[in-house]
Amino acid sequence: MKAPGFVCEDVVRYQFLFRHLFLLWLLACVACAAPSTGVPSAQSNRVILRLWHAWPAADSRVLQTLVDQFNQAHPQWQIVVQARPAVSLPTDLVTAVNEGSGPHLALVQSHTLGLLASAGSIRSLDDLLSPADLQSLLPAAVGAARATVGDQPALFGMPINFDTLALYYNRANVLQPPTSVDELLLMARALTDRDRVPPVWGLAYNLSLDRTIGYLYAFGGRVFDEQGAVVLGDSGRPGTERWLAWLAGLYRDEQVLATLDGVVVDRVLQAREAIMTIDWAHAQADYRAIWNDQLGVTTLPILAETEQAPQPYVQADVIVVNARLTDPDAQAAVQAFMRYMVAVDSQRMLLAIGRQPTQLALQLSDNDLADRVQLAAARAFRAQAQHGLPMPADRIANELVWTTLSDMQLSAVRGLLTPEQAVTVADETLRRVFPAP
Repeated sequence: MKAPGFVCEDVVRYQFLFRHLFLLWLLACVACAAPSTGVPSAQSNRVILRLWHAWPAADSRVLQTLVDQFNQAHPQWQIVVQARPAVSLPTDLVTAVNEGSGPHLALVQSHTLGLLASAGSIRSLDDLLSPADLQSLLPAAVGAARATVGDQPALFGMPINFDTLALYYNRANVLQPPTSVDELLLMARALTDRDRVPPVWGLAYNLSLDRTIGYLYAFGGRVFDEQGAVVLGDSGRPGTERWLAWLAGLYRDEQVLATLDGVVVDRVLQAREAIMTIDWAHAQADYRAIWNDQLGVTTLPILAETEQAPQPYVQADVIVVNARLTDPDAQAAVQAFMRYMVAVDSQRMLLAIGRQPTQLALQLSDNDLADRVQLAAARAFRAQAQHGLPMPADRIANELVWTTLSDMQLSAVRGLLTPEQAVTVADETLRRVFPAP
């Protein structure tokens, strides 16, 4: 008679255990779906923060190493790294935060800040980071981490590495890099050999707006004044027209490969059929693979006729914070992690994988990197960035201004409109959106 009683008690015991486990599972699911706050758990008493990023595998491993070192040094705070697709990271972040979840932190490109801030997905960092946290960072990179939302400019990201343009060249063919545009074109034409099969080009230049707009400012062109008023068709017109005419001349020059087709430029460079080009810092590894230890990198040549250096845009990879993160303990962890990522030792590790450090206290001395080719390139990128302009992050700048300027440039370069006509059309388009006060 004991057997039935024993079975009944056993069933009750297992039912209790099952309900307990189910409750724990349900709580875990709710926690995963709940808004990201980074509140310490009752069991661990640690702040656990998730970090989304879209860095490639090799760079991701270094990022993970940096995070592991931070976690070991701060057991009360733990960062959990999660990789996401690069193409969808910004929209994934907006969707997740709108649904009440998402990561606590994310690594994004600075030009997406306007979109993220306008969607209410990320919060301002003005109350988390003091001027002292930023004073030793590259100013243009800090500028790129700012966006204006509702007429209020704010810092929305901590810039941990930057990207800008420079002149790449093969040192086996170019012993002394050109310092002016005139020297660049003279050298490029001398090195071009169109009789060879396939031809060899002294200069292969992608005339896309992002690679050429720095010279608009060297010619004296302007789009807006200091107060944000459109001046493209007024005081900015003469310089902008000269810039467009210069680009159109390059496009027609048969002794240089200057084209709006970036695929053609990339193909020629990959085939080692070009000796010089202008490109972004993030492409350094590609050119190292092409020219090996003969890779040379230098600042963009100045425009001799105005004696002005170009001012290319500077973009940054920035750490952003979920707009729902309000817990003081979590905010303290965020502050510590951001400061850690721009510390000299952390920045030196980013330099080693070809990411340009924003920390100017890292002096780029011979002790900072054993690879002399890569170190020389880093010095050139920093010198260029110190004369660059922050890439605009405001949403309207990316969605309307950039498109308008691209259309203006394309029309003039291809000869669809004269430079004067192209400027007039672009100026009228911008004034409809930015009417005079």
